[in-house]
Amino acid sequence: MEDHPLLTALANWPGRVSTQLAFEARGFALHRAWQNRMIEFCGENQADLLNRYWDEVALETMRCAGRVLSETRYFGIEPQYRSAFLDELFAVRDFVEPPFQSPPLVRGLYEHLKKTWFDREFANSELAPIRMQKRREGERLGIQTTGWTGKKRDVLPFIDEFSSALAFKRRRNRWHKNLDCGLVFEVSTDLGGSPYCTQMPLMFWISHADDPAFVFELGGNEPFNQLVDGSRLYGGGGDARDFVLGIRANIELFDVIAVSLESSQ
Repeated sequence: MEDHPLLTALANWPGRVSTQLAFEARGFALHRAWQNRMIEFCGENQADLLNRYWDEVALETMRCAGRVLSETRYFGIEPQYRSAFLDELFAVRDFVEPPFQSPPLVRGLYEHLKKTWFDREFANSELAPIRMQKRREGERLGIQTTGWTGKKRDVLPFIDEFSSALAFKRRRNRWHKNLDCGLVFEVSTDLGGSPYCTQMPLMFWISHADDPAFVFELGGNEPFNQLVDGSRLYGGGGDARDFVLGIRANIELFDVIAVSLESSQ
């Protein structure tokens, strides 16, 4: 088993439920709306199964520092934690078909994915209430978009505002928070490629001061979706307010994870 102080620290993470409750306490709820919709679609009798599935995916992801694809049972390192529950779901999964090579391990989630993929009217009807809730959330949180033009460079002042408010310290174009337990949390941005924001241009790193080369890296449009299912709804897309809301939400969730890990050491 690989010996890294980061993995030892991540093993103490309290899990998805307490993390998303703390995130909701800060005013963010799109992920909860998504989870509730999935339970409604799959059936209330599937609620326990779905919640355990989301919990186990989150635990594998965190305890393997992101070096895992739970849906395929691929582990990039010798796992500190491997879910027997997910192994069982994978063993009995009989619904893999093109173009879905690694669908969710719960049939109901797969059926929703497939229906969304092939039925545009259904997909639009699913997104409509989410868009409305996102707009209301942005208004309630007082999201301001002054200075936003859609270019990646515009992200920097917003990252600085939201990160500094959470006691992250800026060093060039990175914002870091060093915890007493040795964990280091860093926020940065990917300014390469197109100068425009075609997706959320944020990058997040978790490392340990005693072994800085071994890093848990999260990025793209859904950096935390394996940890809090539905948080991908704060990814890129939509209008300026949606983008700025997404920047703030992802930084806030990153800080929630930092707080949860610091308090659990």
